[in-house]
Amino acid sequence: MWQKKQAELVRKEIEALLASLSDVAGLHDLVEELLSRRMRGTAAESGRGRLWSLLPLIVCEAISGRYEHAVPAAASLGLFVAAGDVFDDIEDADSSESLLARYGSAVATNVATTLLILAERAITRLEAGGVEPHIVVRVMDVINSFYTTACAGQHLDLSLAPEAAVSEDMYLRIAAMKSASTGECACHIGALLATANQGLIDTLSRFGHNLGMATQINNDIQGIIQGTDIVHRKLTLPVVYALAQTDGEAHDRLCAAFSKQAEYSPDPNETRDLLFRAGAIHYATVKMELYKQQALDILSEAERAGANVERLKLFLE
Repeated sequence: MWQKKQAELVRKEIEALLASLSDVAGLHDLVEELLSRRMRGTAAESGRGRLWSLLPLIVCEAISGRYEHAVPAAASLGLFVAAGDVFDDIEDADSSESLLARYGSAVATNVATTLLILAERAITRLEAGGVEPHIVVRVMDVINSFYTTACAGQHLDLSLAPEAAVSEDMYLRIAAMKSASTGECACHIGALLATANQGLIDTLSRFGHNLGMATQINNDIQGIIQGTDIVHRKLTLPVVYALAQTDGEAHDRLCAAFSKQAEYSPDPNETRDLLFRAGAIHYATVKMELYKQQALDILSEAERAGANVERLKLFLE
């Protein structure tokens, strides 16, 4: 019940922001369609997945016992993430369902830019909910800082040569910058809107980082099991590990399966079997559990500092 209430408040906040586009029906409809599609996709995920967009509210409530004043921040993050998804589609050009594929790069870029501007406007609405102006400025600075980090991570990713060997350290660095920064940002601003205790803010930020890393590696595992990352030849953690651990025929077959230059499509079943036999899925699972344990340990720190962390533990189930 509490999840539905929070989600409804965020939805209404985003609807209020979209009202500024009502005079241009085509743009309004595209943005609304994109956000609705993302929400339907989220609703089809696990309970933990559905909670992600509410993370700033859950953190804020865990510390202060209230969250309504933080709703614009949650809406802002949702819009930033949606913009990032569109830009990813433009850069990767690997989805037949994307705005890029359906309407072209010009329209897709304009929609992503619109989402960024709406996200910035959402932050300014915090003051109407009683948030002090200097805190609003800090929230804006924190969000922009974390998303600058995400852009830098994307640049590193795009700069990799198509056939270059990617080390695990490099993969984890990029994942931390691109993916974990979102969880870290959500927790940081949720805490910032709840307390002036910088130590507690930093603690929850570390929780967000480890949660983000665990979630990314879980996505990597599911991408192999479901075959989608094999079809798109994505160099995720299980692949990076397997390429470093195998030799001979197994290594050659994996190189061919994930080569961007290969003219044939890899066989998902055969490639999945190679990755399992190389121990790649087991390794990634252990790595994910380590990040989850670190996140749980950090929540214990936050609990000792007075935060009610029971709902945050749901992300680690």
